Amino acid sequence: MIGFSNFILRNYYNAIGWNEDNLYSSITRSSSALLDFQLPQSLILQLANAPTPIFFTSYALDALPQLNGSIQYITTSEPLEEIGPSRSINFKDVVERFRVFPPPKRPLAKDEVWLGGKRVEGRDYLLYSRLHLPSLHLSGLATTRLTPTLQAHLAFLSQPAPPSATRPISPNTPPGHSRQPSEPSVPPPHPPPPGNILLSLQHDTGRYSGEYTYSAQDGMFGLRGLYNFGWQPTDLKSLIINAGPATVVKEKYQDAQETEEKRIDEEEMMEGGLKGRFSAGGEVYFSAKQRSFGISTGLKFTTIPASPSGPPASPPTTLTLLYNPLIGFLSSAYSAQISPTVALSTRFGVNVYSYESDLAIGGEWWIGRRRGKRELTKEISSPSPIVKPAPDEEERIGAIDSWRKASLRPDTETTQSETIREGPLNTTEFTINSTTPSRDGTNGTETPDDRDGVLKARVSGNWSIALLYEARIRKCLVSVGIVSDLASRQRPIRSVGLEVQYFS
Repeated sequence: MIGFSNFILRNYYNAIGWNEDNLYSSITRSSSALLDFQLPQSLILQLANAPTPIFFTSYALDALPQLNGSIQYITTSEPLEEIGPSRSINFKDVVERFRVFPPPKRPLAKDEVWLGGKRVEGRDYLLYSRLHLPSLHLSGLATTRLTPTLQAHLAFLSQPAPPSATRPISPNTPPGHSRQPSEPSVPPPHPPPPGNILLSLQHDTGRYSGEYTYSAQDGMFGLRGLYNFGWQPTDLKSLIINAGPATVVKEKYQDAQETEEKRIDEEEMMEGGLKGRFSAGGEVYFSAKQRSFGISTGLKFTTIPASPSGPPASPPTTLTLLYNPLIGFLSSAYSAQISPTVALSTRFGVNVYSYESDLAIGGEWWIGRRRGKRELTKEISSPSPIVKPAPDEEERIGAIDSWRKASLRPDTETTQSETIREGPLNTTEFTINSTTPSRDGTNGTETPDDRDGVLKARVSGNWSIALLYEARIRKCLVSVGIVSDLASRQRPIRSVGLEVQYFS
């Protein structure tokens, strides 16, 4: 289950239009959701609250093996209206799942707000802090967007120094006659660092992205880059969805339409195969304190995701290839969605120098009751009272029904009104007003076929099996995980964990 802080961060990126997947560090995100999912290691309880759309609090308690806790505070510049209670939130947004992300877009600038001849819209930012108890470790994150395509991050960790181990002396014993047992002269251990600061600068243009990092603890500098082949910027022919009605802007390419018409001798395109896009990237890092150097490269292929108006052009599939030339490690992963509720992934890694290899197989299966069936049960169990309309209301309803019967247009649930007018720059503007209400107030993000539970499984080459079940039970989000080792007879069960989250 995704933590509450990560859930807020992803919704913040979505609110400001930032591409969270267009980074080299996220090149294996689709396969990692099926092969590297995190399991709860103990009994964890997390409570979260959203007093306002821009301020959030969270309290976590870890009961086993020892009692630990934390307090979190998050504030953002953009109101996040999608953050709601756990009983009505989109379940697919709070779990790590297999996804095929759409092509990245170039981040747009924030809308200008003028007051008294000055711009007062401010800058996008997110502030996060967490206090760990009883260790009193303090961690935090601050992110802000400097330009439309440039974003800065500052993460820190502060931990108090451990108490010095001094031998207590009784106040009644004279200092000159105090005897201490003989101890070997062992040099004191090196104290742990008081904390760490990580600086990160992300540059995203849609076609390519760069990430520049610096860690103060070990003096490490890092550079990452990702390039998307075949990327095309958004033009006037794309659909622009605003807060109000949707506006479709289409240019009149009369000459282009004549040239794009199909020729008589043109052959039909062969169906089948995977249609998608390629991405390539790499990273270089250097540690001044440890005198170490590293490099890696990666290649990714992902299919075109499903469009809102029809099925996807190809089955949702992702292929990744990573290679580290210094240590000779080569890893390849293949992930695909074989049905609407089942996704599978395999990963094979080998060291070209020592020929050591590893194989991992994982998948997810969406189970549980469908959302549409669950709402239908609620409607049957709680019927609404029958209200008889007034006489004038009956006349109006009868007139509307007679008009619908006489109309040749098929009756649909969506009521739309189209407005066509000539716009500037030789463009034709179509304004479509849609009044389709959503089932649960989430702007149509959920469909009646969405499930409220998912079962994940992973099998590694060393016969380690991991099972994770995540579901929405009543008003809580529950995760149950178990890790077993079939090769060990003394300890076949490594760990069992339970995590419960409640958002209000």
